[in-house]
Amino acid sequence: MRPAKRIDRDEFAAAPIAGTASSSNRRLGSLEHMFWLLDQNRPVHFAVTAQLAGRASPYDWLEALEHLQERHPILSVCVDGSPGSLPRFRQEDPAPIPLRIVEGDPRARWQSEVSEELSTPLDASRAPLIRAVLIQGSRNTAFILVAHHSIADGLSLAYALRDTISAVSGGFLAPLPSLPSQEEILAARAPRIALASAAKEQQDDAPAGSPGIYRPLDHARPTVKGLRLEPALTESIRDRARQEGTTVHGALSAAVVVAGRQVFADWWEIPVRIMSPINIRPLLGVGENCGVFVSAATGVFDERPKVFWQLARDAKIAIAGGQTREGVAALVKALGGIVDKGAEVAKVAEFAAAAFVHEAMLTNLGELSFANRGPLTLEEMWGPAVLSGMEGEHTIGVATVNGSICLTHTSHRPSGELLETMQSVLIKACQ
Repeated sequence: MRPAKRIDRDEFAAAPIAGTASSSNRRLGSLEHMFWLLDQNRPVHFAVTAQLAGRASPYDWLEALEHLQERHPILSVCVDGSPGSLPRFRQEDPAPIPLRIVEGDPRARWQSEVSEELSTPLDASRAPLIRAVLIQGSRNTAFILVAHHSIADGLSLAYALRDTISAVSGGFLAPLPSLPSQEEILAARAPRIALASAAKEQQDDAPAGSPGIYRPLDHARPTVKGLRLEPALTESIRDRARQEGTTVHGALSAAVVVAGRQVFADWWEIPVRIMSPINIRPLLGVGENCGVFVSAATGVFDERPKVFWQLARDAKIAIAGGQTREGVAALVKALGGIVDKGAEVAKVAEFAAAAFVHEAMLTNLGELSFANRGPLTLEEMWGPAVLSGMEGEHTIGVATVNGSICLTHTSHRPSGELLETMQSVLIKACQ
């Protein structure tokens, strides 16, 4: 097996990216600011992976990444600031997106390459805050994008993967405008909300139980594992969830709780907290731009046994507040109270350990539609793979592609057969 190699785009003639520098210079929003500070405590950058049938040349991928930066201005910025300051995104002479190339079996290698990327920090002071990995087999490909969390959420990387694959296949990527932060967009679109009251409610709703404890800062590689649910099971989950008055996400949350209690003995002794990032793009009207456009909510599942579908309905109810303008405004206000006058890394890390503590995070990109044309056909998507740096945490990334749910488990804790147990729980629940 050949070692990985890195291609420097400066080896090839490439036109500079123009017209985006001034529009990308702005102060970080509160959530972007929080992610920037948290990343200095423990790395919180993340990865999404596309599994593809077919191959293209490294030159085609490099050119496609150039077009990706032209489409999404935020993929050419760095962060200018220091802890305690009010940092800004800055773009001067955009640097190319680094591309690392690995030759080997994409299906066998993508998990280990994602693990390596998660253990390798991104320097927020140097643009761009995104990098790519290309794993090439004889007939198929895996393509990984890795981003700093201050510039992107999970859907951002899913859209960026789609855009890159389209560009490789000869598609045109229309430039998108730079956007303000999500609270600026919310303030412009939303009616007046009692933000002070909302912020207090957000703080009062912190998950029950003890705050999180951060892992040693040892740059250890986490375990990353994927499991694809067959289309028939995916359809059964969707249909049965609808009949039971819940959602696919609710069913997956219940599966995490039930399976986790079968795999991890200590989960029987504690309320299990499942945190769910929430896509708020529809509320903000931002479409498919790269950026941070998320809220979050946490469901707490106590030790009392419940039937599976009641857990799934409880999970749906638990995240409902984070899907409203008022819920989003509460989160924005609470974060603003922490960072808006400048904050230190330790203060924000302490806040996150209490407000966002969880045993597992279920981050669901939903059902993604990709047009397959040209030399590459999308078969599966894996991720988001991400951790917040706390002891014992698990992240389950979810993406539904080609009628199949793809589950990605990321953790530093030995996981047993968590994904396989989730699959068995879902099969039984849908019978």
